Amino acid sequence: MFSTTVFDWSLWLASLGIFVSLSLAREFGYWFYRSRERRGLEPVGDNFTLTTVLGLLALLVSFTFSMSLSRYDARRELVNAEANAIGTTWLRVQLLDEPARAELNPMLKAYADERVIYGVAKSDKDQAASYARTSAMQATLWQAMTRGIEPIRTTPLSALVISTTNETFDLAASRKASRGAHVPRRVLAVMFVYALIVAFLVGNERGKARWATSLLFLLLTLATALILDLDQPTRGAIKVSQQPLIDARAAMGP
Repeated sequence: MFSTTVFDWSLWLASLGIFVSLSLAREFGYWFYRSRERRGLEPVGDNFTLTTVLGLLALLVSFTFSMSLSRYDARRELVNAEANAIGTTWLRVQLLDEPARAELNPMLKAYADERVIYGVAKSDKDQAASYARTSAMQATLWQAMTRGIEPIRTTPLSALVISTTNETFDLAASRKASRGAHVPRRVLAVMFVYALIVAFLVGNERGKARWATSLLFLLLTLATALILDLDQPTRGAIKVSQQPLIDARAAMGP
């Protein structure tokens, strides 16, 4: 359930749900301890077990955070690479003669605008619509580029213009793939279930220390919220900046 629905919630609701779930698991662990105590049974668990599972949980959280951060960095680097490719294409197109330059310049400006729109699209529907427009613009731009380089198709300038245009198109596809690459849901689900088990053991061992355990759960919730935030490129507080593309578009003029 966690792996399929938590991303439909806002980050605040997801964080609250995680904290409440951990607190309930702790209370259940404390109830289990008191139940065995009333019946005169030996307590289940010990300090060594609790310390070990807490260490394993820290390792699992660290591993998951590393995965989400690497995906965030990949998205950010692709934005920079695409902005550079679009800027280079623009500069090389300026070396073409008229009327090719006059035809291609407005197309490149519109293409850069659309790539910014794609980067800030929050919903999957808006993203898909923007990418569909991007694909249509790529086809139109390629046809215009083919006509524009026809007089110089055997010159080195033709190869330069074609190569950087291909790179621009390839990076658009790479950004689409990177945006859809998230931390595997099964990893998040396992981490959540493991955290619930740890909360149960904490309640069984330290159920009376509610302030201390609540602080532990709060820190764990904040770490999980950070992972979820990094894993979503346009939701939450941490977003992939589109400033390199905005700057590339500004360099093209109005």
